[in-house]
Amino acid sequence: MTKRTKFVKVCNCTPKGDIRTMDVQVLNQLVDEQEAAIARETNPRKMAQRALELGDACMAAGCPMRAIQVWRAAAKRLEAMDYRWVYEPINPSFVRFSDLVSEKEAVTLGRRIDKAWHLLRHPEMATWARRMRVAYREMWLDKYYEALP
Repeated sequence: MTKRTKFVKVCNCTPKGDIRTMDVQVLNQLVDEQEAAIARETNPRKMAQRALELGDACMAAGCPMRAIQVWRAAAKRLEAMDYRWVYEPINPSFVRFSDLVSEKEAVTLGRRIDKAWHLLRHPEMATWARRMRVAYREMWLDKYYEALP
């Protein structure tokens, strides 16, 4: 007679590999580990991509507020990382300011936050995509305001 080992199911996935459900303790542990890794990331675009994937895992596991927290923290960190380019001298003949900052990724984070708020039936809280566009427009103005006619 063989001894049967019992397993605890912590994740349910589709055949494509998408997460359907996940145990909350496992999700919290995953989020804590990945947030620490995201905070150590020095490349803003990689940081945003990791945050998008982590938030998607939270949404798939049925924790939209946790996803909003992850995305919001990443959006704030991304904006702070990109703001350093305002004070760095760049030569516009060779590189554009928009090539150096991660506006596209920040707006994507904002859209995901807005979508999550709409799913939670709080459309009045869905202002992050617009907030990110305004922040990057102001960043551009901070950089080039003196050069405007």
